[in-house]
Amino acid sequence: MSKVVKIFLNHGFTPIDNSAFRRGTVLDFDCYIQRFNGFVILIESGTFLNEEIYQKLSNPDLQIYVENKSYPKYKLYHDETVRKIGDVSEENTFYSFDEAVKNCIDIHKLVLGTKAITEKLKLIYTHSKSLFDAWIKNKEEKYLPIEAIDILAEELVFVVNQERVTLSKFNDFLDEKDSLSAHCVKVAFFASIIGSQIGIDMTDQKKLVLGAILHDIGKYELDDELLNKPDFLSESEIKKIQTHVDASVALVKRSGLKDRIVINAIKEHHERLDGSGYPRGIDSSRISSFAKIIAICDIFDALITIKPYRGAYSTYNALSLIQEESKNKLDIDYIKLLIKHLR
Repeated sequence: MSKVVKIFLNHGFTPIDNSAFRRGTVLDFDCYIQRFNGFVILIESGTFLNEEIYQKLSNPDLQIYVENKSYPKYKLYHDETVRKIGDVSEENTFYSFDEAVKNCIDIHKLVLGTKAITEKLKLIYTHSKSLFDAWIKNKEEKYLPIEAIDILAEELVFVVNQERVTLSKFNDFLDEKDSLSAHCVKVAFFASIIGSQIGIDMTDQKKLVLGAILHDIGKYELDDELLNKPDFLSESEIKKIQTHVDASVALVKRSGLKDRIVINAIKEHHERLDGSGYPRGIDSSRISSFAKIIAICDIFDALITIKPYRGAYSTYNALSLIQEESKNKLDIDYIKLLIKHLR
């Protein structure tokens, strides 16, 4: 996945997190916005951020870019902001593994206690992420809590099918920072939108969501330094990361998951329509439809997430980029479904 995303970003400009801007500071890098096929300067280096300019830059709907050569200056500015104001987005509630499993098994009761669709989705997201966080932290736990994960997938499908859910419903609670737990759950959320729109019953939708939430779980075996390396990966490092597919399949099987449709979705989510993917290099005719959906959601989440080497793309720009640069690799019909549900 990292290799594909970096190919996408080879344009000379990198998106940045505009929540890092601070009143009363002076920028030492130019800020750009995208216009048609190019980029134009919005704010020049040396600009003092008074209240008016700060409000302009902080607009959450505005995607701001810096030149790649200036990204280190932005990163220093961003890191200083984090040190000063603290990470206010970090969850403060931690559950033991047993507590997290129980909360997920009881998720339907918890969701019934809320009325707003966004609050229902947030509950599912928070408890799903807490479950994976607790499982990853509990190194002695060799098996995934498949029963709890199955219940989460079923509840997510049920809620998404209650009304037309769009990507904007997730804006208030999805993590922008990168973590394995958040990534797995976000990909499941995005896949649930597509699944609800392609004419399959809720049983099959649940299988899609299960494949999505488990697609990358084998990465827990990899070194965090490798996964978060802020530079291009060597060929040997790429091959090491690619082992996570087989590791994910082995883990879910060991944990008792037997459904062949779900296992194939996990196994094939890095395959590409033109046969350029991995681990088997199969083409469109042999890739399952669920794997094609998860592939798009996987890359989409990578783009809208803050990485060590760049900021996050807006949802619109991420989907536009995927649509432009993934011809013959990703299924355009599924991409269009996500675009249709931007708002």
